[in-house]
Amino acid sequence: MQQKNNKKKKSLLFKILKRVKIRHFIALGLILIANTFAWFIYVDTVRNSIDVRVKSWKIDFTDGDTPVSQLINITVTDVMPGMPDYEHTVSAYNYSEVNATVEYTILEARIMDEVILTDVGAVEYGANITGEELTNAELIDRLENYYPFSITFGISSDTIAAENGHSDFTVQIEWPYESGNDTWDTYWGNKAYDYKVSNPTSPSIFLNIKLTIKQASV
Repeated sequence: MQQKNNKKKKSLLFKILKRVKIRHFIALGLILIANTFAWFIYVDTVRNSIDVRVKSWKIDFTDGDTPVSQLINITVTDVMPGMPDYEHTVSAYNYSEVNATVEYTILEARIMDEVILTDVGAVEYGANITGEELTNAELIDRLENYYPFSITFGISSDTIAAENGHSDFTVQIEWPYESGNDTWDTYWGNKAYDYKVSNPTSPSIFLNIKLTIKQASV
């Protein structure tokens, strides 16, 4: 009788262990399937993230062979009727993978003892806004046309091609011996001389210009 009971117990235990093992194998299989599926999702996500990478962006400014920042200071010591033509060029090189656009803004112009801020320049300097500041376009027009000398600005290209494209920004100052207005020539000629005598170490013309480079819209 005891032997029969022992056999029944062993048989019952075997069945229990068999069921437990089968359940474990089923659970383990489900876990492996889920983990494998999650791994493929992860790999696909990583692959997609690599494909949608950020393109490189690198702009260099040079003044001749000298690297400079995007803020350009133009200083001219002596100005007078018949002065040699002045020219200054800064180049912007685009080593990025995308095209770029370039524009310039005059922040400040000092013509002898006259100081002119643009509205953008006043904000950049943290100066009090009076409402009398000129816009960039207004100051450009004034510098080109108001004085007997002419200060002009130019950009060789508004768009800089990707991967080693470049654009040249140029400032030119011309004051012919006779501008066509003798009174204006005499007035500003005397003013330039007097300013230089009173301020021998200060430039007669100073310009602070900001070049802005942006990624071109696609």
